[in-house]
Amino acid sequence: MSRIKTIAVVLVAVLVGFAAAPAQAQLTTPKQQFGFNVGDDYQLINYTQLLAFWKKLDTQSDRMTLVNIGTSSEGRPMVMAIITSPKNKPKLDLYKISRDGLPWPKG
Repeated sequence: MSRIKTIAVVLVAVLVGFAAAPAQAQLTTPKQQFGFNVGDDYQLINYTQLLAFWKKLDTQSDRMTLVNIGTSSEGRPMVMAIITSPKNKPKLDLYKISRDGLPWPKG
């Protein structure tokens, strides 16, 4: 049950980030993508569906960057969505920090 809640919370957080954005290209809503609202009773999405939705939002938004951060133990891609202003998006490398506090190497 916590896995479902985690997916729902992440999805809602992404959508809230987009809701605060000024007018831009029309973004696909979860209802348009999945046929139901997030949180509707007896309605769930799986990781493959979530990943496809995030990839679609990444192509539609000037505020979102989808970053591959590894591979799961099942061999699936693990991704992170970065949501920022269009002004800051080109400068994302400036904000990357590794565990030791030094900037990440490029590449």
